[in-house]
Amino acid sequence: METASIAAAGAALQQGRSQDAIQATVLKQQFQGEQAVVDLLAQAAAAAPSPGTGTVVDKFA
Repeated sequence: METASIAAAGAALQQGRSQDAIQATVLKQQFQGEQAVVDLLAQAAAAAPSPGTGTVVDKFA
């Protein structure tokens, strides 16, 4: 194998590793964004009043 072809193979391998690292980073960021939305919705659901709350007006208050 020539030195040039060895260097080209090494460069291609390094490029593949870089692309894999970038893809993993993008997927991680996407997951974190989705998790933030889920957490926000869970907090909103927990803070919601119980069913039936607020349906009757207290006229003595």
